[in-house]
Amino acid sequence: MERRLREAAPPFDAVFTVAAGDAIRLAAEGAVRYETVVAVGGDGTISEVANGILSAGAEAALGVIPRGTGSDLVRTLGIPTSVEAAASLLASGVRRRIDVGSATYSGTHGDRASRWFVNATEVGAGAMVAAAMNRASRRLPGAPAFWWAILTTMLRYRPSQASIVTDGSPPLELLLSNAWIANGCYSGGGIRSAPRAAVDDGLLDVVAVEHGPVRRRLLGLLKLRSGAFVEMPEVRYGKAARVEVTAETPLPIEIDGDAVGTTPAVFEAVPSRLTVVASGAP
Repeated sequence: MERRLREAAPPFDAVFTVAAGDAIRLAAEGAVRYETVVAVGGDGTISEVANGILSAGAEAALGVIPRGTGSDLVRTLGIPTSVEAAASLLASGVRRRIDVGSATYSGTHGDRASRWFVNATEVGAGAMVAAAMNRASRRLPGAPAFWWAILTTMLRYRPSQASIVTDGSPPLELLLSNAWIANGCYSGGGIRSAPRAAVDDGLLDVVAVEHGPVRRRLLGLLKLRSGAFVEMPEVRYGKAARVEVTAETPLPIEIDGDAVGTTPAVFEAVPSRLTVVASGAP
């Protein structure tokens, strides 16, 4: 791949990760030395690289060579999936400022943790799906793996009574199946989970799904990929700059495809915070 990239992309230095979190450190170091830091991978790698750039406080742009399982952010940004086309875009693509999200939540050891997100975060069943996708023992690739994880999670997930407060409004109280707090339109390998989202409107899209009977959940699955599920009566769809989520029993959270902790959590939009190399205006 490096040989192919050297033929199509501008000159670059290559570094490799060996463990989770490495891309944050490497991107932070690169962001103060280079004009562009490129993530070669999926949404998790892209998220780590973005966190590195943002934590460095640098003006380096984020570029992407998609190589991951989901690669959902690139769908919103219009970045091609082939190596050569994505590499050529790094030389000729438009630089855009996009929003990011800031998440504060309960970490895996019960401590308060925080992280930026570029595409989306989920509270509830979707976080269990993300954890299943990231297990080294999984056998299926790509989209089939997502759907298998979704179906098995439906059987294992136990909902909790949750409260969602957006921009200080009265709380939405519901038995929560899943909630997306989204900057981008897609998640789960091409699911249109937040079809009205825009990465440059200064707001997060909040899509909350109330837990219901199995029959209704299966109907929702049939409408999930197209985004038509958001019209179902079990779904509340809105936009907000700040979202607070609490639950009677802590619910799992995933950020850009990585399971990170549990509620309580606060999510905030940070407008025009990150420069990306994309295909042009949306």
